[in-house]
Amino acid sequence: MLHITVTAKKPVDPNEDGLGRPFVGYERGMTQDEMYEANHGEWAIGARGQKERYALFSFGRTVIQAVEIDSLELTKAFERTPEEKRDDRYTIHGKILGPGDPVHDKYVGKETPVSIARNPVRYFHDSEFDGGTGNPCRCGCGELTTRGDFVPGHDQKAIHERIARIGTVAEFLDWMDVVRPASLRS
Repeated sequence: MLHITVTAKKPVDPNEDGLGRPFVGYERGMTQDEMYEANHGEWAIGARGQKERYALFSFGRTVIQAVEIDSLELTKAFERTPEEKRDDRYTIHGKILGPGDPVHDKYVGKETPVSIARNPVRYFHDSEFDGGTGNPCRCGCGELTTRGDFVPGHDQKAIHERIARIGTVAEFLDWMDVVRPASLRS
């Protein structure tokens, strides 16, 4: 699940904001629609976020909104050239979840499920809602998968760790050809 911590409501220049918003953040008394409009965009979301089904938004230590993600769209103001080092920024498009929805009822109005961190964008696993296997990653890192046997990219990590046990790539290939000759592979 994707978890985003928002700031207190503050004005922004609509001409410089990728979504043309006059403000971002949260203040007491905002409607769910106002919270969504103010906070659904311009987040540095990595590869894992592209696979998440739900997003929670928190202010302080309390979850204030739950959204079922339909799509993530690259925010135009933050498109970058390959030479730039900064992260892409994404806008979350989705359905605001309300009372009666299991994700809303489990999290909204309750303490945030993640620890406080400097980065406002976090990820966490909830096997009840993530829709994945929730099994430990096969590379041995201890993270839980949301789909398949590996956390994205960890299949390569596992392969390279196994090659390193043998030595070089060439030594691994020689070893593999002895252990499992080509005639036995098919």
